[in-house]
Amino acid sequence: MTQNPTTRPARRAALALIVFLGAYFLTAAPVLVLFGFHGLTFLIPLIAAIAAGRYAWVHADGMPKYLAAFIFCGAVLFGGIGFAAGFFAPMVFTPEANQGPLLGIFTTGPAGILFGASAGLVYGLINSRRGER
Repeated sequence: MTQNPTTRPARRAALALIVFLGAYFLTAAPVLVLFGFHGLTFLIPLIAAIAAGRYAWVHADGMPKYLAAFIFCGAVLFGGIGFAAGFFAPMVFTPEANQGPLLGIFTTGPAGILFGASAGLVYGLINSRRGER
């Protein structure tokens, strides 16, 4: 198993930014639903996002290249399928609905990316364990 001893700073920054934004938006929605817009409720998702982004920045050097490739390919594959299904299916089944493509843009596309990245991670970890035996 070959490790990537030094990740390029641009890749590290991109990974940390993606993790930061994902953690912020995934924690902001439930916090805003539960507590509303009053007070300092934006701080809870911000602190969680900073912690997740820092974790990604620190541990980016220890991640093998093949694992990142599995995560990326899974996210692109499932995200594309989810986006296409959510974008085009409402146009086929209910052509009179003018907001149908928004399903693919805001719901099934991002859900497909998250599912695909998770599936790629699991697949990569399973393959790495098989290679160690």
